[in-house]
Order: sequence, then C-alpha cells, then structure tokens
Amino acid sequence: MIPITLRDLLRTFTLLLVLAGLWWNVPARAANGAAPSPWGANFFPNVPLVTHDNKQVRFFDDLIKGKVVAINFIFTGCSAACGMETARLRQVQDLLGDRVGKDVFFISISIDPENDTPEALRGYMSKFNVGPGWTFLTGKQKDIDLLRARLGLYMPPINKDKPNEIDHDLAVIIGNQATGRWQKASPMENPEVLATQIGSWLSNWKAKPTNANPKYENAPVRLPQLSKGEELFRTRCVTCHTVGQPGTETAKSIGPDLTFVTRARQRGWLVRWLKEPDAMLAAKDPIATAMFQKYNKLAMPNLKLSETDIEALLSFLEQGSAAYQANQAKQSQAKK
Repeated sequence: MIPITLRDLLRTFTLLLVLAGLWWNVPARAANGAAPSPWGANFFPNVPLVTHDNKQVRFFDDLIKGKVVAINFIFTGCSAACGMETARLRQVQDLLGDRVGKDVFFISISIDPENDTPEALRGYMSKFNVGPGWTFLTGKQKDIDLLRARLGLYMPPINKDKPNEIDHDLAVIIGNQATGRWQKASPMENPEVLATQIGSWLSNWKAKPTNANPKYENAPVRLPQLSKGEELFRTRCVTCHTVGQPGTETAKSIGPDLTFVTRARQRGWLVRWLKEPDAMLAAKDPIATAMFQKYNKLAMPNLKLSETDIEALLSFLEQGSAAYQANQAKQSQAKK
C-alpha cells in the first residue's frame, strides 16, 4: 500500500474544490443542448433611451435583442471625427441596401444628451441623408455612460476641472446578440469590409461574395505601397470626397470632388482650410461659408493635420488630378 501523506490529502481536497467550482459556474444548457450566450439581458444594461422620433425604447429589449447591430457613439456638436464616422457608416448602409432595418440595424447614441435632443438628432441625420433602419438616440447621461463602459468605449472627461469637454473612443461595436459574436471595429475601415462583416459574417453568411470562387492566380502579388498623401486621403477624406471623378456629385453627396482643387483655390487658402476649417467658418470666410451652405450645412471637421500632412495630402490631390487629366486625354486620342 502506498502511504498517503497530509500534503497528498490537501492536494486532493483542493482539486475537488476547483472541480466543484468549475461545475458550479458552468451555465445551464438550453432545452436544445446549446449553452446560452453570455451576451444576454444580464450583460447589456436595459436602460431607457429616446429615439430621434421621440419614442421611448429600452436598449436591450427594443434595440439589440436577437439582432445584428452596429453601435457607435457620437454627438452632433463634434467638430472632429464624428462626421467622418457617420459618413463612413452611411457608405456601409448604402452597400447593405434595404437589409438595413430588416436583418441588420444601425444604432448611434449621443454622448451629449443635454444638447442632442430628438430634434437635433433629426437635423444631424438629414445632413448625411441617413436612410431607414438607422436609429439615433439620446437619454440620461448616467445611462449612456453605463452603456459606453459596458461596451468598452467609455472615456472619462479630458479635464476633470472641465467636465463639459467631450471626448470619445472612435470605434464601432458590431455584433449578433443571438449568437453572441461581438467585435470592435474601426469606423474608418473600408466600407466594403465593414459591410461584409456586418451583413455576412455576423448574419451567418447570408450575403454571397461577389467572387464565389476566386482564383489564386488572380490574387495580388503584393500589397500596394501608398504614399502618405494617399493614405491620409483614404483614411480621412474619402468618406466625404472623391478625386478624379468630377461630375459625379448627387443630392446625396456630402462634399465636392477635389479634382483640380489645387488649381481652383489659392495654395495659402487650401493650407489654412485643411489646418483649421472650424476657425475659418467661425470667421465667416466667404468660400468656406458658401460650401457650408451648399453641402447641407455640414461643417468640414478639423482633422488635426500637421503641416507635413497637409503638404502630402495636397501633393496627392495634384497627382490624382494629373492622372485624371492624362486618362481623359488618352480616351480623347483613342476616339480620333
């Protein structure tokens, strides 16, 4: 017989306690044998909110329960990234089409409820031509802060002595509450990537890819090397602007096409506009004011660009304009 020491007994007893604890914490299985999702009513605060249509709703019961959703936090007085974020998500909404409001839902919650009334939210939506299936909400500050914290997007005031200064995490939470799949994504992601994640991955691949069976030989051999200017344009500007596509503006356009803008505007004006558009609007610069009136009174955000960033961006716009001009000349020559 192998002698059992006190240390052996203690080890055995400890192991039994651990196993008992693990068993105790295993969630009860549903009738169909599947483990319940941890991302249910016990996780998400079911706080009351008010929609842009002035309707009372509950966050869990009415907005996300059993749904595929994209959730972000904005405020209508934002002079920086909120407009870019909203513009990008509108591109995603356009790609998903009439599925938005049927099997996928967009939710934008104001972090400045004191100023963002339902009426203010409706005005903000109209500037971006937001379509059906996208709900903008306001509510009590404590409830909104609780949601931000639970979703991992809460940021405390920049300055404790100035609690009214607002800052927030530039991110969108996408998820399927029914399946428990959730992830944080950048709202500045390529809109086709976001649309695929929301409309296909999270919806159990309902949407078929454009190329059902892509061939390996058609794959790119290397990733494109973007210039600093093109990188800035793709990540900061493309949500509202195009370059090399003059004449493509529609009633839904958020900003103008920028082909030949470096010829149409003085260099000094463009540099200042990219550096401090908010200051120029406040000073009632005539050109800035005219564009503000033309494009739904939607202010150009201050992108916090450095002088190096501005020069790189203007260089890219010049290159894009030159490429468009060369292509037009080539097509004209081919017609002769």
